[in-house]
Amino acid sequence: MKHIETSPNTATAPSVPDLAPPLTTIANRQPPANGTLKTVTARSERLLRERGERIFSAGSSGGAWRVVSGSVRLDRQAPSGEESFASLAISGDIVGAETLLSGKYTFAATALSGCVLVPWPEAAASGAEALLSTLAKAERRAAEVIALRCGQAADRVRRLVMMLAHRPDTGVRDSGAGVQVVLPSRQDMADITALKLETVSRMVSQLRQAGILDPLQRDGHPSLRQFMVRQLATDAPSLSRQR
Repeated sequence: MKHIETSPNTATAPSVPDLAPPLTTIANRQPPANGTLKTVTARSERLLRERGERIFSAGSSGGAWRVVSGSVRLDRQAPSGEESFASLAISGDIVGAETLLSGKYTFAATALSGCVLVPWPEAAASGAEALLSTLAKAERRAAEVIALRCGQAADRVRRLVMMLAHRPDTGVRDSGAGVQVVLPSRQDMADITALKLETVSRMVSQLRQAGILDPLQRDGHPSLRQFMVRQLATDAPSLSRQR
């Protein structure tokens, strides 16, 4: 995938990819000819995926899932078979909602970290109020994903870090320090933020130097992906001024 990058000190909005449609788009589509949505088969299994594992493929049959923990990358597949970034899902988000209409997945989904997913809609979350809450969350997430690809390089990477730094059990971002975050690979971060790989690596290093990210230890060595967020990125000194 060809990346469009701006200088860390230049706030120029790149072209935004065709992102995955929010649930409101799906809800507004015309139903099938028989006037009904696809029947949702009762599913009770929990889906566990390790980093890099495929959750589902574009064009395959299946149902919708709610992300309980971890982060998921959604990709659009070109006729040539090449995949390009479409959207990002984290704890509390729904993936594969389009199957309620078509029965097939529009996008390919891959675990960016260890993930737990459960079938959606869940019996306890049925009803109009729960659906409206899910729709509102989907709209917010779509706006956040677009923002990850706009503005200065440092701001894009910081936004991504803070999006991922949230409480998995509630889906609510923590407002203080000491939150553990598992970052995607640098290449995935580059795809998500529309930056070059070298730029992302430099921005992560600057986040460490600024005291925002503190790497956890793995086998006596600092981890490249697991960090503690020691202070809010919005409270830290501007990274764009650091070299």
